[in-house]
Parts: sequence; C-alpha cells; structure tokens
Amino acid sequence: MRLRRPAVAFSIVLFVALSLAVAGAGAARVVSVGSASNGKIVSLHSGDWLVVSLKGNATTGYAWRVKCVTKSVLKPRAVTYVPNPNPKHLMGVGGVYKLQLKALKKGTTTLRLKYLRSWSGENGGSYTLRVVVS
Repeated sequence: MRLRRPAVAFSIVLFVALSLAVAGAGAARVVSVGSASNGKIVSLHSGDWLVVSLKGNATTGYAWRVKCVTKSVLKPRAVTYVPNPNPKHLMGVGGVYKLQLKALKKGTTTLRLKYLRSWSGENGGSYTLRVVVS
C-alpha cells in the first residue's frame, strides 16, 4: 500500500505540471506599440491584447479616439490617460493615452486613431496601424 501513495502523488504532480504547461502555451500576450509603429504592421494571436501608447495632453481638450477598426477582429476595450510626473504641480503638463484592444479572431484590420477635440472636431494628428490576427 505504501508504494502506491508515492506513485499517486507523482501522477497528481505530473498532471498539474502538464496542465499548467498547456495553459501557459496558449496564454494571451500583451503587445505594446507607440508612435514609432505608426504606419507599420503588427501581428497578434487571437486572445492577445494590443496596447497603443501615444503622447497627448488632456488639458488641451484633445484625446486619442478610435475612428476605424473592424470590431469583430480587434475590439476596443479601454482608453486611459496617464499624466506625466508633475512634482511642481504645473498647469498643462502632458501625459500618455493608452488604448487597449483585444484580438478576437483571425483576420486583418486597419486601426485608425485621431487626436481630436470632441466639441469642435479639430484634428491634432492621426495614427494608423495594420493589424493581422492569426
């Protein structure tokens, strides 16, 4: 009887280790891009997250907004603004907009972003990224 317990324990440990290895193999990645990727192509796998980080300044009324994307392939999830460190508490200090998108299924889409003032539609810039999800 005592010989069976180590074999059972070993089997359980082996099963857990293999389960974790298989789960880790399909784990979603986070792919981060910035202004240097404007006009480029990025490859993702279904389930991956794409984070686009672009400079901006919320105090001006401008914000980065998704203007075009195939939402069945790449779904916008959240936009956050992270102000730059400002130890002197100065007015008008900029920051970074982080746009989070989830790759849902295989396909190709063009992600177009605009840096706009919501009330006037003034265009302060644009960003384009070709996204291939496999």
